[in-house]
Amino acid sequence: MNNYKQLGKNTILVFVGNIGSKMITFVMLPFYTKWLSVEDYGTSDNALVYATLLLGIVSLSISESIFIFPKDQETDKQKQFFTAGLVYSSVLLCVAGFILFGVKEFFSQAGILKSITDNYIFIYTLVVTLFFQTFLQQFSRSINNIKVYSISGVVLTLLTAVFSVAFIPNYGLEGFFIAQILSYIVSGVYTFIHSKAYNYISFKTLSLERYKEMLKYSIPLIPNAVMWWLVGSLNRPVMEQYLGMHAVGLFAVSNKFPSLVNVLFSVFMVSWQISVIEEFKKENYEKFYNNILKIVFLFLILCVMTISILGKALTGFVADAKFIDSWKYIPILSLSALFSSVSGFIGCNFSATRESKYYFYSSIWGALIAIVFNFLLIPIWGLYGAVVAIVLSHLTMMISRVKYSWNTVKIKEIYLYVLMLVICFTDVMVSSFISNSYIIIITFLISIAILAVLMRKDIMNGIQFFKFKFFRK
Repeated sequence: MNNYKQLGKNTILVFVGNIGSKMITFVMLPFYTKWLSVEDYGTSDNALVYATLLLGIVSLSISESIFIFPKDQETDKQKQFFTAGLVYSSVLLCVAGFILFGVKEFFSQAGILKSITDNYIFIYTLVVTLFFQTFLQQFSRSINNIKVYSISGVVLTLLTAVFSVAFIPNYGLEGFFIAQILSYIVSGVYTFIHSKAYNYISFKTLSLERYKEMLKYSIPLIPNAVMWWLVGSLNRPVMEQYLGMHAVGLFAVSNKFPSLVNVLFSVFMVSWQISVIEEFKKENYEKFYNNILKIVFLFLILCVMTISILGKALTGFVADAKFIDSWKYIPILSLSALFSSVSGFIGCNFSATRESKYYFYSSIWGALIAIVFNFLLIPIWGLYGAVVAIVLSHLTMMISRVKYSWNTVKIKEIYLYVLMLVICFTDVMVSSFISNSYIIIITFLISIAILAVLMRKDIMNGIQFFKFKFFRK
């Protein structure tokens, strides 16, 4: 049981330190929606979405490699990887600044995507500061300094809240950007100092070969990052063009609630990725993988159903009244969080085998669906078109990853996952289109009961395990 214990220990430690930084946009939602207009909130969401896309392209996704390659290496090699990634990425960021300025001028002349052109400086600064903060955090995790990795998340969370309260009421949208940038800077400095990353800077050992070694893994992730952006964020510029920033703002708020699923799961994924790498070559890996997948899938199903039934109440409670219509899109949109989380879980197998090409292969299918249905459905169905497109995209990606990983590890009892998904889909549809609260609640309770029957064997095994663990004489 050591593998399960290690996974649980890592998950708890990362959860305590990292959950705040992941949930800050949701926790601060009442504050943001009070002080920012619907249009400004949509612009702020767009800026973060574009910054995340540019981060992967400009840095060549090297932050992914800086976790994989230095791990369990000798100190000299860790220095070579860290120094090479830091130096060459800094050069790329400088070059990218000039290129992005040219792109901004092109968009200005064409009169499109004003959310980019009006906030170019802020977006580029977000990219730079976010890179260094992410790069340093990933490296601290690679050298097994999970404590610093986690605490830096707490620092980021607290400072984001403090700086937001200090700047947004007086400076509005610009205050939002300032708060984000300062938070990334201070969190990055904290990580740099307390992980003692400065000990790993050695210009004497600067190695282009080490950088190329990391790029062989990270470069295939760039198209994958672009595909992920197309899947999850292409709807932003399409909505901006066809529906305006007001619609983007409503979508941004409605997406925060399903994103809670991704937030909780992403914390688990930090530990899961470590466990996959450590356990992959062991004989019992397939059993370990299937046991965790079943638990994870049930947890995600329950999260989606809960968010669906509480969507309207949550929106009224945490968002300003001008955003109230955003609740309509929460139940169906939550399905995309389910599918994307499962995709990420399965994708860790590709990291273990270092076959990052399958990230791209699976993502491209989702991206193709996103391109077709965003442009097809948004002009016709408006925000519902964006919601349906993103759900179909993530579903396609999940199915393709199951297929690509099948030769590595097979998923047992597929029928059980299909049944759970049907139950969840039924509950989501009732929450979306039935106005009678009693029917919604009854459907939810019946769904829970059916899931309990389906998973009774696994639930009993879990109960027996904990009885043996905690109540044995």
